[in-house]
Amino acid sequence: MNPSLDRLEEPGYPLAERIHLAFNVMSYNQGFVTFADGKANTLLLVNSIILATTGAAALGGSRVALAALGAATVAILLSLWVVYARNASPNKREKARLVFWAHILQRHEWSQYHHDLQEASPEQILESFAHQIHDLAHVVARKFFAYRLAQSATFLATGLWIASLAYPLLSQLGR
Repeated sequence: MNPSLDRLEEPGYPLAERIHLAFNVMSYNQGFVTFADGKANTLLLVNSIILATTGAAALGGSRVALAALGAATVAILLSLWVVYARNASPNKREKARLVFWAHILQRHEWSQYHHDLQEASPEQILESFAHQIHDLAHVVARKFFAYRLAQSATFLATGLWIASLAYPLLSQLGR
């Protein structure tokens, strides 16, 4: 186990260090969100190329090209789901925390947020981070679930696309 994480269990572990660790954990998990979104954008590009290059063959009656077109369309929708996979809007009845942007904006003026931030105890700040990190972990899980589906659909679309390109050539060689 990480020695710095072992220290968290020690009595009297400085609260400021816990808050710093929470900030780093949140930043680390935000990196997974950025990673998944970037990968989904790559899948969008690949599937857009497949759509652009198989349309004519699909209209010409090629069933393999039509299947590639369908798989690429599904993969595009799944890739968009990765980018969209976020939490719903915060519950207005939920206590406005100090870290999440939507909770910050529940305060109608910056001075309200400034006051709440000044009045918050370090324990309340740590609690706010803990809630936000937990919510962020759910976002990461949803994004990676959607990404795995989009990746599989893209793999299928790519295989069908290659088959749709190769089939006419192979049938010409067989003559």
